[in-house]
Amino acid sequence: MDYSQLENYTYIDLKNLAQKMDLPIKRNKVGLIEEITNAFKEYETYKRTKIDKYQRFEQLGDKGKEGTTFLVKTKDGCEYAMKTFRKQKSSSNLCKEAELQKMAADLGASPNVIDIDTVSKYIVMEKMDKHLLELIKEQEGILSKQQQKQIISIYKKLDKAGVFHGDANLLNYMYKSNKLYIIDFGMAKEITTALVKKLGTETPNMQIMTLGLALKLREMKCPHQSYEYIINHLSHEQRLQFNFSVDLHKIKR
Repeated sequence: MDYSQLENYTYIDLKNLAQKMDLPIKRNKVGLIEEITNAFKEYETYKRTKIDKYQRFEQLGDKGKEGTTFLVKTKDGCEYAMKTFRKQKSSSNLCKEAELQKMAADLGASPNVIDIDTVSKYIVMEKMDKHLLELIKEQEGILSKQQQKQIISIYKKLDKAGVFHGDANLLNYMYKSNKLYIIDFGMAKEITTALVKKLGTETPNMQIMTLGLALKLREMKCPHQSYEYIINHLSHEQRLQFNFSVDLHKIKR
């Protein structure tokens, strides 16, 4: 925009424009021109650094409860995954989700966060290659011992990072270059003293996520070998309560 053209506007015209832009109303023409000019410059910067920075391509995976993830590319050809959210998602919750993922990523448990935008409501992160669930289907419903070990390693890293993920859904595990990561921190919480007291454990990922995953795999009717290593990390009480002791007996037979 040619900001010099604002000089040709009357004070009333500038005031009406400022009202439409939801800007403070100044008592003189110079003040209004300054407010409107700054607002346009801010928008142009935002458009250049955020709106025009990423070009969207196809959708990645199914639409989630809070939003949808897309493959995006920058002008220099870099590919990323952009998780977009409903406009109702609060900026503070979006920033919190991104921050918790960053904490997990620092220890290699999740994809790195590349960018966030609290206006357009998105988080840009490393693009993964494949869902774990796809591999389980290709492996005839079997989750290998090595894959189980990788998941347990993720849980330990999350506990060390101080992040309770809170959602053992199998769609939240993805591969990149043969390494497994956990995604979607929408239900995640920081492991605070209050949370430890509430959950009764300082390692909620190992204590709760491990159980949740074992139950989901059994619910999917995966072979016992698909969670044999995982349930070895459950407490004796958990195995008895959820009848995993019977499963262990069958495995030994």
